[in-house]
Amino acid sequence: MPRLLTLFLALPILEIVAFALVAATIGVGKAILLQVAISAIGIAMLGSLVSEAKTEARRRGGLVSFAMDGSKGLRGLAGLLFAIPGFITDVIGVLALVPEVRTRIRRFLGWAEVAPATVHPQTARPARKEMLDLDQAEWREVEPARRPER
Repeated sequence: MPRLLTLFLALPILEIVAFALVAATIGVGKAILLQVAISAIGIAMLGSLVSEAKTEARRRGGLVSFAMDGSKGLRGLAGLLFAIPGFITDVIGVLALVPEVRTRIRRFLGWAEVAPATVHPQTARPARKEMLDLDQAEWREVEPARRPER
């Protein structure tokens, strides 16, 4: 634990050194543009995961869930690492996308491969935005209110 804390606290200094090395190699302007582009990719990856979760929730008629399991969790981690400015976090993000490294990270963290949840065919209905779908026990019919006569 102390090693991890030391690495976490040293990360900003290491990122500055890495940026200086990259800037010395390709130029300051290109290094800044590269960092902005990689951050934009990370934000797009996170947005894609949110869109997927919303689509899945609509398809199943349930709530949006952001589980950190399976490949989506590591894709989310990679997107987050890309969104954080810095070349070292970008390298760690790329590693989180490599299938062999993903397997080792899952094993290290104790995450099991998660099979997709099965939905009972009678309860699975396509959800539409303009339609509120309720089960028989969730509603009751009410007589319309009469308007007062003038």
